[in-house]
Formats: sequence, C-alpha cells, structure tokens
Amino acid sequence: MSVRSDGPVAREALLQKVVAYTIAIVIVWYIARGISWEQIADAASHATLWLFICVSLAGFLCWFIGEAILYSCLFSSFHGRTRLAELFPTMCAMYFLQIINSLVASGALLLFLYSRKRVPWLTAGGTLLFQAYVDGMLLVTLSIFSIVLIPTSALRPGLYYGIGVVIAGCFVGSFFLIWGSRLSSENPLRWIYDLLSIATFRFARPSNYIKLAAIRAVICLAAGLALYGQFVSFHLRIPLIQALAVSPLVVAVGNSPFSPGGIGTTQLVFIFGFAGFASKEQLFALSLAVSAFNLLVRIPMGSAMGAPIAQIDGSVGDKSAITATLGVG
Repeated sequence: MSVRSDGPVAREALLQKVVAYTIAIVIVWYIARGISWEQIADAASHATLWLFICVSLAGFLCWFIGEAILYSCLFSSFHGRTRLAELFPTMCAMYFLQIINSLVASGALLLFLYSRKRVPWLTAGGTLLFQAYVDGMLLVTLSIFSIVLIPTSALRPGLYYGIGVVIAGCFVGSFFLIWGSRLSSENPLRWIYDLLSIATFRFARPSNYIKLAAIRAVICLAAGLALYGQFVSFHLRIPLIQALAVSPLVVAVGNSPFSPGGIGTTQLVFIFGFAGFASKEQLFALSLAVSAFNLLVRIPMGSAMGAPIAQIDGSVGDKSAITATLGVG
C-alpha cells in the first residue's frame, strides 16, 4: 500500500499506529510484572504444540468463514446480493489489516461497498455501524446471561453496566423500528432518523436483527470451544462452561478497534478472566501464544488481498472521505 509520507493524513495514520502499539506494549508490560521469562518458557514447554496449532487454526477458520457469511448476509440484505467468493479478497484484506487494528481493517469493507456496490461512503459506514450495534447488543446480552447462570463468572462485576447498555440499546432499536418514523418533521430526533448515513438502521427489520445476531452467536460459540481447546493444549484445567461464559468478551476483544491484533487486550482477558483457575504465568504464556498465532496466521492473507489494496492505491481522490479516520491512505 503506497502512503504519501509528506501528507498530514499519512502522518496522522502513522501516529495512530504508533500509539496503538505503544498502548498494547504498556498493557503487556504491566500484566507481565512479576513474571520471569523462565516461568513463561516453563509453562510453554508443557504445552502440546500440535494440539494448540490445530485447535487455534480450527477456531480461526470458523471465525473467518463465520464473519464472511455474516458480512455477505449483511450486505445482501441492504445493498444487493453479495456472494462469499466475491467477498473473499476483501475479508482477507480486513483480517490482514487487523494487524494494525479493527478500525483500520474496516476500511476494506467500506471500500468494497463503495467500489462494488456503489454505496456512498457515509451510508457504507452506517451499515458497518449497524452490524456493530447488533454485535454489541448480542455480546452484552450473552454476558448478562453467563453472569446470571454462572455465579463464578469473571464478568460478574460488569452486570449492572451490561444491563444499562442493553436498556440504552433497546431504546435505540425501538427508535428505528417503532416510533422514529412517527415523529413530526419539526422534531430534532426526526432529523437524526432521516440521516442518509444511518439508512441501514431505518430499513432493518426484526428478521435482519435476528439473522445477523444468530450468525454472530455461532461465531461466539466457536470462539468459546476454540478457547477451551487452547486451555487443554496447555494442560490448564479450566471448565468448558467458564470458557463459554467468557467467550463474548473474547469475541469483543477480537473486534476491538483499540488494540493491534488483540495484543494487550487478549492478555487482560486471560489474566483476569481465568485467574481463579490457573497461575498467572500459565495464563500469560498461553495469551502470548494466542496473540502470536493470531498475528502469524494473518500475514499470509496479505497475498490474497491484492484487489482491495490496488483499489485503495488507485483511488486516492475517492477515498479522501475516510482516510483521515481509518488511516488506510
């Protein structure tokens, strides 16, 4: 990807990347206090490497294929039929760019909608925002259920925050599904309802919410099973139910726009989410292995994303509306 090093957008994008990796390194350093490299090496030496690789690869493929189906369904519902084969290079681009962070990676999806479906930039961004809304509501709801059903869940301190998020989310959903269209043109909220950028929210029906949430729920289940398999590969006796209970947070971390490839946030989830079931050095060693695998498995995907990147490099003028926020220019 060509970058104009003398431009303010390029400098801002570089600064965002430096800040993201700096924050991730600081988080890892903070969590690693009191843990020696000898302890990490000893914990890793007891792992069954082939099992870890197989489980991690299976989990990654489930996540990749699941998200390809998810976005194919999302785009087909609002912007015309989108086949999986058509979306594959863009998905590879998105996963490769997640090495920077998920916010940058979303630029590949925006570019796909703009160049292949002729969707305006702001409307395309609103479509991704709609999916983020569905994901957020689902993951928080699953977290609440896990807290209620599993008293030992590490997510328990966030119960009331989660309930607050669901209440606020239901208000937003009801606004677009029920009462927003009934407001008079003089009402300020009607102006928000009519915005072009959030057209997807207006057009969405309950069936769209259910279908997209169901696909994300399956991805979440696969992530929980893969996480349990990774624990088994490191010979950590963590119950399956606990891995499934924390899987919504694992999925949220995997899609976090605040960390490059989940570095830092992954360590936080492992250390604090399963502190009662394994030692800190064992959890830290596993979290490093997971982060390393997630980065390494994405690197080869760069070779499969030539079309999206060529489009980015060849359409500098067209993409000016998003480069400042995504840093893909």
